[in-house]
Amino acid sequence: MINQIIHLFSPSYLFHRSLGPFRSNLAYIMIGFCVFLIILAIITPKLAKNKDRFAKKAIKKYSSLAWTMGTIGVILYIFRQINVLYLSAPVFVLFWGVSLVFWAFYVLRYCFFVVPKRRLEVEKEDKKKVYIP
Repeated sequence: MINQIIHLFSPSYLFHRSLGPFRSNLAYIMIGFCVFLIILAIITPKLAKNKDRFAKKAIKKYSSLAWTMGTIGVILYIFRQINVLYLSAPVFVLFWGVSLVFWAFYVLRYCFFVVPKRRLEVEKEDKKKVYIP
């Protein structure tokens, strides 16, 4: 088991130019996740209609993440299934996964840390404007 995991991160596997199509259930999970991201990218902007500007911006950031990473994931899956030389290398899927994690971290940081601070700042400014003639 541990030897298989070590093999997945070995340079000979990651940079193999032509491995053939996916044969594991993990491939179906990947394509399902990518399609799920694309569906959420379509649905979430419709949920932002009656929200404040910070929520709209956060939803726009998430939608951008979902569209981009979902589409790239589907393209990488297709490249692997049709066995495109060099572009079906697993290093691209690894890079896609790492990029997805970092971008999702950035979006979640914005939603949970930046937005509440900005809302408090706007509330303070609104309270000050009441007293200014």
